Amino acid sequence: MATKSAVEDIRPEYYEVNGADIASRNRWWVITVLSLLSTVIAVVFAISVRMKPETVIRIGPHGETTVIGSDAPQKAAAAVQPGNDEFLNQAFVQRFLTNYLNYTPANVDEHWMISLNMMEKNLRGATRKALTDANARGQIDTDQIQSVFHLRELDKVSGQYLTYVVYGVKDVHHVVNGAETTDHFVGEYQIQLVTDQRSKTNPDGLWISRYSERQLDGERRDQILAAQDTPNSLQ
Repeated sequence: MATKSAVEDIRPEYYEVNGADIASRNRWWVITVLSLLSTVIAVVFAISVRMKPETVIRIGPHGETTVIGSDAPQKAAAAVQPGNDEFLNQAFVQRFLTNYLNYTPANVDEHWMISLNMMEKNLRGATRKALTDANARGQIDTDQIQSVFHLRELDKVSGQYLTYVVYGVKDVHHVVNGAETTDHFVGEYQIQLVTDQRSKTNPDGLWISRYSERQLDGERRDQILAAQDTPNSLQ
């Protein structure tokens, strides 16, 4: 009897065995539920990423930019704010010079209208007055002037906000005493931009706020005259 009593003393009670079994099953249930929940979250996240449209920035024919998609991130929106994209700034400068310095008697009115409308209000008024006082439009008709501008260099001026210096050659064909002749004017053009809110009338959000030009001579003139047009020059 003593031996039987000792064996009974070391056997676990029934509730201890059941409790361990229940605890083990509960742990597995918790692990299974957590695994399923993690899987569901991963699947939902993957689907949401796939369904979310990519940020697409559309550049229009005149350099205007549009962020496609109402949920585009703020970084993308900031990137297309006027003045923040150097490529678009330089394209705007080139487009201005292409219209202002390339013309014939047949298209000068259209070209100058486009370029004047790219200027800030005060500069536009001053430029229009200077052209009128010099009878520039009448002279173009009288001498049958045709101007072709070749852009050689375009650089941003260091330390000056949205200011660019351009070097180019303007070939002016005109009639003198019944004979056609061509003059080559090598010039330096300084242009400063200011930014504005984009609108239907000003999709670029940019204006020409300052424009000046001067003729070059000497070694620098010869260097610009002999150089090639820039590959991305807008002609």
